[in-house]
Amino acid sequence: MNKSLSVFFSLIMVVTLKSLSAYPALDPGGAGQQPENRILTLQEAVHMALARSPEVLIAEAQAARTRESERETRSLNRPQVMTGTGYAYNNGFPVGTPSIFQITGSQSIFNKKNSNLIKEAEEAGKSSAFGAEAARNEVASKTALIYYQLHLSRKMIEIAMAWLDSARKQKEEVGILLEAGRVTQVEAAQADNAVRHAHQQLNAAQEQAKLAEADLRRFTGFSETASIKTVEPVIENPIFDTSADTIYLQALECTPEIKKLKADLKAKEFHVEAEKAERLPKAEIESQYAVFSNTNNYADYYKNFSRSNVVLGLSIQIPIFDGSRTSSRVAQSRQEVSEARIRLDGQIADLRMSIERGLSDLRVAQEASQVAQDDAELARKTVQANETLQEGGRISPKEMEGFRSILQQKELASLQADQVLFQRKLELLAVAGSISSALQ
Repeated sequence: MNKSLSVFFSLIMVVTLKSLSAYPALDPGGAGQQPENRILTLQEAVHMALARSPEVLIAEAQAARTRESERETRSLNRPQVMTGTGYAYNNGFPVGTPSIFQITGSQSIFNKKNSNLIKEAEEAGKSSAFGAEAARNEVASKTALIYYQLHLSRKMIEIAMAWLDSARKQKEEVGILLEAGRVTQVEAAQADNAVRHAHQQLNAAQEQAKLAEADLRRFTGFSETASIKTVEPVIENPIFDTSADTIYLQALECTPEIKKLKADLKAKEFHVEAEKAERLPKAEIESQYAVFSNTNNYADYYKNFSRSNVVLGLSIQIPIFDGSRTSSRVAQSRQEVSEARIRLDGQIADLRMSIERGLSDLRVAQEASQVAQDDAELARKTVQANETLQEGGRISPKEMEGFRSILQQKELASLQADQVLFQRKLELLAVAGSISSALQ
């Protein structure tokens, strides 16, 4: 009997332990939790930044407000209907037409000013939309630069850690040689300084990475509990192999800044026409329906009194003299058109030069990046070959440290050249007005 109970309790313990092992261990306070590693590509970062950027949201809100203003302006040429009632007392013949119930309607059938104001509002709406597009391009460019800075900083951390390891090994070797009397105290101090210098470079790269990551989280709204893992940011676009003339023609049609200035110019031209239309006749269809009351004594003055009264007619207004108001407004509007045209012409002239400069800077950066990569690779092979010679005692630690220092400089130069190349690509895309679409 006791043996049966022992077996029974043993089975219960086994089942209980298996059940507990199926659940993750609890960690009160979250001290043992590791941050989740999430891969964030450049395109994803740009998409997230555009979705929450205050600059973009404000520009889009302004565009929406302009669209509503355009809709309001369109109502100028649409029917206007108003109803209401009132109360009045009169003695004798009624001067006004007080009524129990009244409906008044009007419809503009010819008003050149209203038509031009509507066209002006349409162009203003386009201008506002292009302004939002320009804001998106600016945010996309900033996000891409921050993303690249974070990726570059982490590369520098890896290189600095390798430098530090190499410097520590070199210091150990120099220490052994110092004990054997084969090197001087000066060489030992130099090895110690190399370790401190490598450590300082590592700390600088780590601080730079922290700042870049904080900026990227601020721009994208990335979760604070997840660690950002970047991917090599690559920007490839046919525009990099396109002639300046082709890019210039495309930019005239695509650059939001140019399109915004063109829309602004058209809007001001329509405003001039609207001001000039003040001198033209206006025609409206007017209608009115009213229900009169017997208490207004109308029946005492009209043999055929009718409570229901309808008026339908055509109103034509012809301006004759308004002083200098219209001519002054027209003159002011023409000056605004001149200013807008000057700004547009200047922007177009700068665009051509910016494209030429952008292509030139890109070609120089591409060549510099390739040369820097080749230099770094050659320095890397030189260090590997000299390490073998050092083991054989054919190269002194001081000479070896010089070769490693050259490698460090070449690797840094290669990273900096790659960063410049990335920036030149962004600048050319920004000038061409296609940076936002290229990064999504």
